[in-house]
Amino acid sequence: MKLIFSFKYIFAFLITVTIGFSLLSGCDDSGVEQNPTVDSGVVHFDSIGVVDGIGNVMNSINLYNGTTVERDSVSKDANLTDSAGTLMNYMLRSGDLTDQNVVPGFQTRFNRIYASLTQAQFDTITKIPVGRDTVLPDIDFTADDTYGSGAWGYFNLPMSTSDSKPVFSFWLKGKSANFIGRNVYGIIYPREASLDGNGNFRMSFEVKINVMGYNHFYHAAH
Repeated sequence: MKLIFSFKYIFAFLITVTIGFSLLSGCDDSGVEQNPTVDSGVVHFDSIGVVDGIGNVMNSINLYNGTTVERDSVSKDANLTDSAGTLMNYMLRSGDLTDQNVVPGFQTRFNRIYASLTQAQFDTITKIPVGRDTVLPDIDFTADDTYGSGAWGYFNLPMSTSDSKPVFSFWLKGKSANFIGRNVYGIIYPREASLDGNGNFRMSFEVKINVMGYNHFYHAAH
């Protein structure tokens, strides 16, 4: 009986050691080694397209989900806006700012953090350059659009993926306060602009957000 009792303890000890070794070595249930996470809540959306047009067109972005949504979607965080109805001089505007009879979305605050970067340079951004690693106060986000009261300019043709372009930071102020429950920050880069088959202005944007509220935007894969 003593031998059987001892064997049970030895067996249990071996199981405990085996499980502990697996956890310490970073293995999942299949035995595949898991690399330490370095993204810390970062979600990357490679290309989100929007198009200008008349009516309830797909000219808005849900920045939290990284999806294109209709002009009248209540989930929108930003919308592509033609400043004067002239099919030129476009900007991204906060989702809660709408034209007459348009359904509002959520408030987003912007700031231009770089005047001109290439794609390769944008890929290296790890944080919003404000000297803080975590908490980002309201004053770091200065405008309701990417025009910045004229300080930052408009989006216009031509714009290709090989051009150097501005980089903006943003804060999902409305969703953070009323929906998500923690601050969500992001960076956004205009990829390209062109005319679609109907002659409508269209653009795409690359976006990185941190869903955990950190000023941290490293993402391992482009």
